[in-house]
Amino acid sequence: MRVPGTEVAMHAAELDPTWLVIGVAILVALALVVIVLRRGKAPSSEVAAPEPKKAVPAASRKEQFVRAPEAAAEPETAEVEAREPERAPEVAQEREEAREAEAEGWELEPEEEPEVEVEEAPEARPVSVVEAEPEPAGTSLREGLGKTRREGFIARLGRIFGGRTIDASVVDEIEEALFTADVGVKTVDRMMEAVREELGSGGAEAAAVWTVLRRQARDILDTAARNERATAPGPGEPRVIMVLGVNGAGKTTTIGKLAHQLAGAGTRTALVAGDTFRAAAAEQLEHWGRRVGVGVYRGEEGADPASVVFDGIKQAREDGIEVVLVDTAGRLHTQVNLMEELKKVRRVMGKALEGAPHEVLLVVDATTGQNAIQQAAMFDEACQVSGVVLTKLDGTARGGIVIGVCDQLGIPIRYIGVGERVDDLRAFEASEFVDALFAP
Repeated sequence: MRVPGTEVAMHAAELDPTWLVIGVAILVALALVVIVLRRGKAPSSEVAAPEPKKAVPAASRKEQFVRAPEAAAEPETAEVEAREPERAPEVAQEREEAREAEAEGWELEPEEEPEVEVEEAPEARPVSVVEAEPEPAGTSLREGLGKTRREGFIARLGRIFGGRTIDASVVDEIEEALFTADVGVKTVDRMMEAVREELGSGGAEAAAVWTVLRRQARDILDTAARNERATAPGPGEPRVIMVLGVNGAGKTTTIGKLAHQLAGAGTRTALVAGDTFRAAAAEQLEHWGRRVGVGVYRGEEGADPASVVFDGIKQAREDGIEVVLVDTAGRLHTQVNLMEELKKVRRVMGKALEGAPHEVLLVVDATTGQNAIQQAAMFDEACQVSGVVLTKLDGTARGGIVIGVCDQLGIPIRYIGVGERVDDLRAFEASEFVDALFAP
């Protein structure tokens, strides 16, 4: 007799174990599917869809609006709905809120952007509008000639005369004192001839000899001053002044000081940087332009000087400038090729403006003595110098060079430099100079 159920058990025992394992795996898989479906999530093997954003309540959205006189624009929603259909309910709600805001006169308050600190660039101003810096008072002429008076030929003459009667025995000493002043041989001979006439055979008082020397110096300076070579510009045209000189004579500094005087007198003045061989030359001129408040025309470094000068004069005419000071490259008077370049620049000036340059100033360092006279002669031959500027008179005991230049070359002295201050460049006055030089 068989027990119920034992027959099934026997059949199960006879089954292959592999089928049992497969059956169990199927049951487990079905159980996992049921669990995932209940949680509302896709199986881990699928990519999860982005979770839709929560709709913002109307009240919270209203807080982002502020009262405005103009209606708010309806948001662009078609493109959003097409691209992200899952956001359709949220977009629809935003559109409805926008319509409500429009009806009530509200608009969306813009988000505040963070402030960005921007470094302020320095203001670029042309040189011509820069205010001139205040300058200290200049040195008096008597102070500027102090070295010549204390250590030069004036001091030596004072010791020779000594308040006594002068006779032929001291003539040689007087002549030697004049030579030490770098007056020049020709000028010394002229002055000594007048002294001998005054002494005669019986001699003369020291004061009388002083008077003769003063008179001779004054006559020489006045004669040169009458040798006027400068010309006048045409009506409404600028006066063009060409400035020459060797390196180190103080040429660019002289131009700056002249510009200061002209601008201070209300004359519209401009500078032209004709020295294109040295970048420092144009920079120095621009420094003076800023210092005294005048414009500077300059070209590229290494450009043709004549072209730069031509363009500068043309521009100055268009700008209504009254005086144009043209700087040139410093060179030795013995450099033939460079002197030829100066001749070319001078010719080009005449093409830029008929009659230019109206004046040619030669800047000479007074401390160079007789070499200054040689320089003046060479530059005069090349560019027809109309006036001389003697600088650094305060640094030499050879102030007599002023008399020598005028007598030997017949070129008038226009300015003298008796110090480093701007006002220490003084317009030359023969009577004032003689009085300061020979004053007891």
